[in-house]
Amino acid sequence: MAGMHETPTMAAAQAGDPLCQSGRPVLSDPNGDFARHYNRQSFCFEHGLKGNPLFELDSLVALSQRLPAHPDFAYWSNGPVSVNDPWEKGMAARHSLQDTIAGIAGNNSIVILKHTEQDPVIGPVLREILSKFVEYAGAQMRDDVIVGESLILVSSPKRITPYHFDAELNYLVQVTGDKTFSVFDHTRALQVTDEELEGYFSGAPSAAKYRDANQANATVYDLKAGQGIHIPVTAPHWVQNGDNISVALSINYELKSVARRAKSYWLNHRLRKLGMTPASPGTSNFRDSLKTASATSLQGLRSLVRAAPPAPTWQVWTPS
Repeated sequence: MAGMHETPTMAAAQAGDPLCQSGRPVLSDPNGDFARHYNRQSFCFEHGLKGNPLFELDSLVALSQRLPAHPDFAYWSNGPVSVNDPWEKGMAARHSLQDTIAGIAGNNSIVILKHTEQDPVIGPVLREILSKFVEYAGAQMRDDVIVGESLILVSSPKRITPYHFDAELNYLVQVTGDKTFSVFDHTRALQVTDEELEGYFSGAPSAAKYRDANQANATVYDLKAGQGIHIPVTAPHWVQNGDNISVALSINYELKSVARRAKSYWLNHRLRKLGMTPASPGTSNFRDSLKTASATSLQGLRSLVRAAPPAPTWQVWTPS
C-alpha cells in the first residue's frame, strides 16, 4: 500500500490483533453506504474499535509523549466553551498536554492528537482504516484524495465542541463514550454562507457562525461507542458530549476538488472586500477555472513578497 509503512491485513487484525477486540470487523460496508452517500450527506455506520485498550487514557498519554513536540501534532483547550466560541478559547492558560489527557474526566477539556497514523504502535490499524474508507467509496474518492490523516479526539464529560466546518472530508469514529452530534446541510446557503466559506478559506478557522434558528434543520445523531458518522466537506457541525469521557477518531482526507474550490473562495473574499459581489463557486466551470488560475498566481506572488519560512515536513499517508 502506498503511504508510510507496511500494515497488517484486516484479516490478521480480526484473527487476534489487539486492535480488534469486539469480534466484529474493524470496518465493513454491507449496504454500500460509503459509495452512495460519499460527500453528499451524513450517515451513520458501525465499526469494531469499541473498548480497544489502545484508546484508553494511559495509552493515549503514552501516544502523546511519542508524538513530535510540535504544535501541528496536538491541540488542546481547557475550561468551558459554548457552541459559538472560537477554537482559541481555553488556550491562553492551560495544563500540559499529558496532564490534560490524564485529568480529562474532570477538567472540562478537549485534546486533538494529530497525524496519529504515523505512530508505530497505533498507526498500522489507522492506516488500514484510511485505506478501507477509500476502498468502500471507490474511484470517486480514490482519484480525488491528496493525503489522509487520522486524529484522535479526547474530551471531558458534557464538553462542547463548538460549531464549525472543515475543509477535509471526515469520518468520525466513536470509540468510547457517547455524544449528541448535530450536522447541517452543506448545500444550503441559509446554513453555510459564501461569506463564511470565503473567510474560512482565507485563514479564519472559526468563520462558521451558529444560528439558533437553524438548529431545527440539523440532523442530530445520538452517537454511541461502536458507531461513526460521515461528515461531508464544509458541512457545519457541533457536539455535546454525554456523561462519560469521549474518545473518537477523526479520519480526514484532503481532496483535489476542494483545493481548487478553496482558491475560488480565497479570491472571492478579496473581491468582496473591494465592494464586489462575486459569483459562488460551482455556478460556472469556466469562471471557476479563471479564478483558480488567478488565485494560484496571486498566492505565489504573496509567498515571494512575504518570504514565509518553509513549513515543517513529515511523512504523509496517500492512497495506493
